[in-house]
Amino acid sequence: MRVPTAFAPDATVFPARVAIGLGPRPVLVVAAAVALVAGTVGVVRAPAVAIDPDLVRVIRCMALIKGGLALAALAACLWRLGRPAAGWRRFAYVAGPPSMLGGAVALWSLHGVGLAALGLHLGLFGVLAAGLTDPAFFDGWRRRRA
Repeated sequence: MRVPTAFAPDATVFPARVAIGLGPRPVLVVAAAVALVAGTVGVVRAPAVAIDPDLVRVIRCMALIKGGLALAALAACLWRLGRPAAGWRRFAYVAGPPSMLGGAVALWSLHGVGLAALGLHLGLFGVLAAGLTDPAFFDGWRRRRA
């Protein structure tokens, strides 16, 4: 089976992949794992101040919901990075889900809630902006349905 040259990896399109042998997908998986481990280190510590137990339940419920959104974004970005993405969109697809995962775990730990929320929402908005402005994001889905 021959691969058309339009779909073959090219050194001008993927210079890092040709030089190192890695694409954005393994980088995304490693970054997500590092974000989870780094966030888990923060979960081990208990907060220094007393917090209302009802507030803790609400914040942790939100952390679970945001973690689910982060896992969905991770799956969508892994799927999208199966095809070439250029420029800022590739950066958003690689950096967004790990930022969301780290923020969700940090939110669960109740340390730096503001910083955790910033990481969550910047990652979410980055992935949404990249996905909604990327003409190739829904292209494969449309071709399969037709």
